[in-house]
Amino acid sequence: MSDLKVGVFICECGGNISDTIDIEKVKSSLDVEIVEQFENLCSLNGRKIIRDAIFEHDLDRVVIAACSPISHEKTFQDYVQPLNPYLIDMANIREQCSWVHDNKNKATKKAISLINGSIEKVKQSDEVNPIYCQTPDEIAVIGGGIAGLNAALSLAKQGKKVTIIEQSPSIGGHMAKIGKVFSPVKIAEECGMCLLNPILNEVVWNKNIEILTNTKVIDAERKSGTYNLILEQSPRYVDVEKCIACGKCSEVCKVEVPDDWNDNLSNRKAIYRPFGQSYPEAYVIDMENCDKCGNCMRQCPMKAIKLKKKPEKIPLSVGSVIIATGHKLFDPNLRPEYGYSRYEDVITQSELGRITGVNGPTKGKLIKSNGNIPKRIVMIQCVGSRDEKPDGHRYCSKVCCMIALKNANIIKHKYPDTDIVICYTDIRTPGMYEKYYKHSQSEGIRLIRGRPGEVIKNGDNFIVRVENTLKGEFSEIEADMVVLSTAMEPSDGTKEIAEILNVGITEDNFIKESHPKIKPVTTDLQGTFVCGTAQDPKDITESIMQACAAASKVSEYNYGGIEIEPFIAEIDKEKCILCEECIKRCKFKSISVRDGKIDIDPMSCTGCGKCLTGCKQTAITVNGNIDEKIKATIDGILSNIDKNERTILVFLDNIGYTAADNIGVNRIKYPESIHIIKVHSVNRVRPRHIKYALENGADGIFIGEFPGDLMYDEVERKINRVKDRIKEQNQNPERIEFSKVYIPYFTGLAKKLTDFDKKIKILNESES
Repeated sequence: MSDLKVGVFICECGGNISDTIDIEKVKSSLDVEIVEQFENLCSLNGRKIIRDAIFEHDLDRVVIAACSPISHEKTFQDYVQPLNPYLIDMANIREQCSWVHDNKNKATKKAISLINGSIEKVKQSDEVNPIYCQTPDEIAVIGGGIAGLNAALSLAKQGKKVTIIEQSPSIGGHMAKIGKVFSPVKIAEECGMCLLNPILNEVVWNKNIEILTNTKVIDAERKSGTYNLILEQSPRYVDVEKCIACGKCSEVCKVEVPDDWNDNLSNRKAIYRPFGQSYPEAYVIDMENCDKCGNCMRQCPMKAIKLKKKPEKIPLSVGSVIIATGHKLFDPNLRPEYGYSRYEDVITQSELGRITGVNGPTKGKLIKSNGNIPKRIVMIQCVGSRDEKPDGHRYCSKVCCMIALKNANIIKHKYPDTDIVICYTDIRTPGMYEKYYKHSQSEGIRLIRGRPGEVIKNGDNFIVRVENTLKGEFSEIEADMVVLSTAMEPSDGTKEIAEILNVGITEDNFIKESHPKIKPVTTDLQGTFVCGTAQDPKDITESIMQACAAASKVSEYNYGGIEIEPFIAEIDKEKCILCEECIKRCKFKSISVRDGKIDIDPMSCTGCGKCLTGCKQTAITVNGNIDEKIKATIDGILSNIDKNERTILVFLDNIGYTAADNIGVNRIKYPESIHIIKVHSVNRVRPRHIKYALENGADGIFIGEFPGDLMYDEVERKINRVKDRIKEQNQNPERIEFSKVYIPYFTGLAKKLTDFDKKIKILNESES
């Protein structure tokens, strides 16, 4: 295939690539039919350049040297038409080169190696066509807050079957706790439950929605375009079909514990209803605090209480998942200088919202712990946000300024004599919210630019010490109530579901969008979407907008189905003798006998090649010339090596490659010796590939695999066998590393690559 005409197109990426990589040097070093560069290849002008060059130079193959194929490969596969979409390869010289290296000479040299690897690889590519498969219409929405409810409702109205999975005893989320909300276009506050109730009712009444409360996802498997979820539903110990919510059970319960719905400002019984409008409209037993006296059972007229219920495992198969697992609030105890736990009248904005709510612990009356109305309230902003102290968050929580202004206005309207001072870092009220901010100032709410250093007790009152950064002077403000505006953080459920689904997360542990500009609400896992505060801090309006966007993307995804890469196993039915050895070996259960012949499910086959080793008739092949492409990529990269510098080849499948991309997105550095090769399955990296690479100049081989992959154990055993074989040939097996990789823990992968480079450096020095 040496006579193939290959064109290379290099993207400057608006300086993201060209600022670090010497493109002229790259162009002069490549031996191909044509090399061109453009500022933004993914633009329509870039498409014209590529297509014109294909026609003008009669190109057979195309290499795009640009960003990651994870984000833009589909774009460029379209741009190379009329060429077959699989006669293109992408050299990732942004996420895995210019964004992780500072040394321009070394980054340029590495870019040349990566491009040469793609050139040789694409020469081995065959014309193959994608496979299209439909996905199930059923959807799982994980989280029953305002975002999850709106996403589910939008889909249900389109005729989709939706299951809402909510970990707490009731749907409603944080919004159910908010006393009043406000709109950026109105100078007024409205009842939060009055806005939430119609949505709750619509969700409950919709026949296409099933609601599972007290339920969480404990396991997930993606197969054949379907998510097979395993749910665990904890018992309520009260039969929701029988319970009429009469409350007689709660009346006779003697156990009282802090009520978490009221932010522990009041007590509830061990058998309780979360809040007045909660759904299901039934009581629930807090078994951790129940003394099992049996009074509730004896009092219940409907015999609805069942104390011996056990957790239940529920299987659920869906085509797509929306993550709407919400947020939690920063623990103010981590800032002891504000005295949150020590002083009763130091509270959070969330607690203030419950106090001022008509369904709150004081029925909307603002009182201190001694029963008096506070004369002066000081609000402290950015507690845990924009905070570089240990356990703090550098990001802005986005809504805290508006929440403080809202609560201050509510108090001012009802208690005009109460003085309110807001100590802020910067007031952030974007867009129409500025109007509300100006209104707050006109109401006499005072603002001081400066974050207080401490709050100290002074008799029955407090002294808040703060530096006014506008005036350049220190002040001591006397107050009888202090309110802390705490940061929004990812909920525990967000972190758990990210790990179970293996979805990428940001450095702040929110769910990561695959590309926040061009692929919002889409995660890096096909068929998985995100909305609400699981994605980052935001207000109710933005959460609902994002929920509707996620629902739209799910409908688009389900309607269009999945486009599967055709690099899967195929059976030569004339050679096949139906020994069924391939069925025994396939860990993905993608092979079966149908109508007396071997059948392969294209949606579950990963092209791992495990079936090849068991077929004595050589009746199985895997489309795409994969083995030859791996060897050609090795040849291309090693053709540009300098014997005085280390070259390490890193083989990663889609999960590992995404983790490596996340390293670049977050600008985390690792050595220039690292050259990443994307493979469909690391099982396709044969012992001969490893041996060939080491014999032809590679100093080390690093293979990463997600431990949740069914091929993980198989690959680990194979690598250990390769190490043993290499040791027998007097080569050092320490030059081969096999490691676990995870999408969320990309910082760990960067460290592993750096440590492996150091290890290889020591080996080279000891053997020289």
